[in-house]
Amino acid sequence: MFAILGDIVFEVVSSPENLVSMRQYDYAEHRVVQNTPQLQWLADGLETLEFEMLLHGAVADPALRLFELETAAALHEALPLVFGNGDFRGFFVIAAIGAVSQQLSAAGDPLVIRVRMVLREWPLAFDPNLPPVPNFTPIGLVSGAGAGTSTTTPTAQAVTSGTTTLPAAGVSAVLTLGGPSGPPSPGVQPGDISTAAITRSALS
Repeated sequence: MFAILGDIVFEVVSSPENLVSMRQYDYAEHRVVQNTPQLQWLADGLETLEFEMLLHGAVADPALRLFELETAAALHEALPLVFGNGDFRGFFVIAAIGAVSQQLSAAGDPLVIRVRMVLREWPLAFDPNLPPVPNFTPIGLVSGAGAGTSTTTPTAQAVTSGTTTLPAAGVSAVLTLGGPSGPPSPGVQPGDISTAAITRSALS
């Protein structure tokens, strides 16, 4: 066995003739005034594997083998890729399939098909051992009185030390601030002054 992709087995006789691995490294380009642009590394790109293989009628039905690849690609699922030497390459999705029928029978059946298949890495971007929610109260967030109820008053109790009141653990100090004290200051509304009373000052 050369490799296995999900349930698809690539035999040694019909193993890929070429295997091209490509991985990009992404950088952001920042333009600088009167200077050359500066680069900033963003992240490592996903690995792309490109196989080129020859499906020959002397080994297996080329049309059937091609149908297996197209069926696996239509599932849009990540498949494990393991080589015959035991090397587990990771999970990949079939990103592209190109087929060229090089030999056909008198009835039009393909005898030899050259296939180009592109696999794209499927990253496992989560740690199953991490809890789904943090085990602490985020700063500035407090639990409400109930489901669907919002409140601006922290439910946790504040701590008073002398003349200083400290917010409860896990509660932002902004949420413990009270409203303004004293009578409201007078304000001017747009309709309080008529437009006839508005004059322009003389130019000096």
